[in-house]
Amino acid sequence: MELEQILARLLEAATQVLQADAAMVRLLDDRGRELTTAVTVGLPDHDSAVEPVAVDQSALDREVLSGRTVILDEIQEDVRGATLPQDYCSALCVPLNREGEPLGTLYIYATGAQCFSEPHSELLAPLVDLAAEAVAGNRAYAKLKEQEASRGQFIRIATHELRSPIAVAQSLLRNVVKGYAGELNEPQRDIFARINRRLDFMQTLVNDLLDLAAGKSPELGEDEQAVAVNASVGRAVLLVQPRAEEKDIELSLDPCCEELVVQASEEGLDRIFVNLVDNAVKYTPAGGSVRVSLGRKDEEIQVAVSDNGIGIPKEALSHLYEEFYRARNAKKVDAVGTGLGLAIVKDLVDRYNGRIEVESELGQGTTFTVAFPVLREEAPVSGRAVSGRAVSDSSVKTMIAQP
Repeated sequence: MELEQILARLLEAATQVLQADAAMVRLLDDRGRELTTAVTVGLPDHDSAVEPVAVDQSALDREVLSGRTVILDEIQEDVRGATLPQDYCSALCVPLNREGEPLGTLYIYATGAQCFSEPHSELLAPLVDLAAEAVAGNRAYAKLKEQEASRGQFIRIATHELRSPIAVAQSLLRNVVKGYAGELNEPQRDIFARINRRLDFMQTLVNDLLDLAAGKSPELGEDEQAVAVNASVGRAVLLVQPRAEEKDIELSLDPCCEELVVQASEEGLDRIFVNLVDNAVKYTPAGGSVRVSLGRKDEEIQVAVSDNGIGIPKEALSHLYEEFYRARNAKKVDAVGTGLGLAIVKDLVDRYNGRIEVESELGQGTTFTVAFPVLREEAPVSGRAVSGRAVSDSSVKTMIAQP
């Protein structure tokens, strides 16, 4: 729930418990200089109480922010009530504090005089504590999101700076291997091959970091639109097919005759399915099989990628989507993996309001299932072609191995 919704419900409960007529929460800004109205209950929208209040100009608010509960029996006759709405006679003013830190103020109003006393303040205490926790939690979450966005921006800048020197090094290395700098003997070729593998890994890491940064910073991501899942899955299978053939792995697709459309970016959706299909092939021994199936179940589009590969240890399942995490048996298969692929997949799936589930048995295989809400709006659908050719279920089925 949004913070305003939570506070509104708490204020409604407070007015009912105390049989009051109105209530208001004001929140302190980061500098501690101004109180801004966050939520009101029972107050007219045009009331002056909704205007920001400078703390240094309000003796009442300074007193409440210091941690004291203030009871006003006659608002109009108390100089401290100048910043409160004058349509009410009495007020209960309570501080919103968490661990000694002032967060704001909570006011309860009544049209009658002398309506509040100390027992009312004690009765209100649990609701005040809940309100303070809600405000503190909301601010902590906002700060965390801001830190994630900053980290994503840093990763993007840093990895962009790395791309150029890596590309130059790869280009120079290719020229050396081709003999432009003189013939190489066998030990030299082995050394340069090892260097090339490390550069390839660095390039993969840079690309993964850029994808991860885009997931952490929405402003860096691609524009979302109506995208055909069928075409995206077909592209992923076709792209990974050569690797499957090299390992003698049967890669098959169970297509869907219905056009399945989601709200996403074409590049992001491709990234999800290429990652999952490529992982399935990577961690399946030679002679194994990988099956990709897609379909619709009620209001969800579901894509499942199943293999009979090495499986995932049970203790690793809860860590799969952590950045840079790799299961122990995965490291044995691919010693130089980045550990970012599934973290990127999870970020993208969450961004597109989907969900991802995994079932696995060690040594038996793994199934990843991704589900997205069906997009019903009429809109131009992106992603109906692969390499300039229209992709239908039948054409994709003929281009890949069949079960």
